Amino acid sequence: MIYREEGTFKRYVASAWKVTFPALLISLGINFVSGTFLGKYFDKLMISYPVLLVVLPGLMGLRGNIFGSLASRFTTSLYIGEIRASLRERKVGENIYLSMILSVLPIFLLWIVGTLKTGHVDMAFFALLILLASTVFVSLMLGYSTAIITIVPFRRGLDPDSIASPLITSMADLLTIPILIFFILMYEYHGFSFYTLFLLSLTVILVMSKFYKIETRTFFEISGIMVILSAISSVSGSVLQSYSQIIHQSAIVSVIYPALLGSLGNYGGVVAAKTSTRLHLGYFEGLIDTTVMKEIFALVTTGIIISGTIYGGGYIISEKLLSREVVFYPLFIPMYILIMMFVMVLSALLVHIFHRFGLDPDNVTIPAVTTIADLIGTIFAVFIAGMMV
Repeated sequence: MIYREEGTFKRYVASAWKVTFPALLISLGINFVSGTFLGKYFDKLMISYPVLLVVLPGLMGLRGNIFGSLASRFTTSLYIGEIRASLRERKVGENIYLSMILSVLPIFLLWIVGTLKTGHVDMAFFALLILLASTVFVSLMLGYSTAIITIVPFRRGLDPDSIASPLITSMADLLTIPILIFFILMYEYHGFSFYTLFLLSLTVILVMSKFYKIETRTFFEISGIMVILSAISSVSGSVLQSYSQIIHQSAIVSVIYPALLGSLGNYGGVVAAKTSTRLHLGYFEGLIDTTVMKEIFALVTTGIIISGTIYGGGYIISEKLLSREVVFYPLFIPMYILIMMFVMVLSALLVHIFHRFGLDPDNVTIPAVTTIADLIGTIFAVFIAGMMV
């Protein structure tokens, strides 16, 4: 496969609509499944498990970050020939195991913040067990899904950077919320099965540790920034939990919340992955890369349809499936597009900044930008809910 460094703006627009846009639409469909679960069980989380509500943005965001970063590393390794386009590569398994461990570590920080924020000490221990068990199973599924979504398109001559990040982050959202709800219900109604699955999750980690070793540099590089990003995510969770009553009253915001955060992170992730690949291949022009700017403006043209789909899909689910009345907010689409543009420009800048500081952009840019996008998206969601109530 030959990486094309040059092209007209028209070609970038065509690529945005033919390759990235379908992936974004598929991602939105996935996000709406999560949004339906979140909308249906939002009151349960708000009343019975407020600790998990504080953790939720970080839980969704950090998983998308970690496995989006994994996809970016796979793509770069494929382009520069470090790994073959095969799922049987040992390095594929090692990176999946690394990503699983990196998914577990931030859970403890988020859990501590959630416990301190809500003061629900009585349910804190069981919330931690729910978080750990669900994280291991979700990480295992996401790891191999990331390998498939990256390697298969590469084999067929498609650019994985255009589709991997949106699909992986959305799959993280799809799996995170339903499986979290599944373990909550399992804990409440089938205690023995819950503890069996928890022990099985620990066994999975131990077995994988016997087969795979973790690359020290990559581990410390990613885990270091994950601690910082976990702190930022805890702010998002605190905002979500503090304004949960307003969000619940707005009806639609809890439904579109995964799609809102996921799509903003997806746009940023696509730009970050493309910019990082250009940098590794020696095509990157510096702080203002004309090719990257063309990519950004090409993606902006898809924003009206994506934002309209987010609001329209949320309206249908809220009104028809959940039987909740929704108030129309006309400024949603223009505000979304402005925020989306900001996130994409920030993504390109962060690749340049991290590279200047000696960090591998594949490891840190996507986690950083999607976490920031989650915080911005959460504030945006609270603002919209406030305008509707």
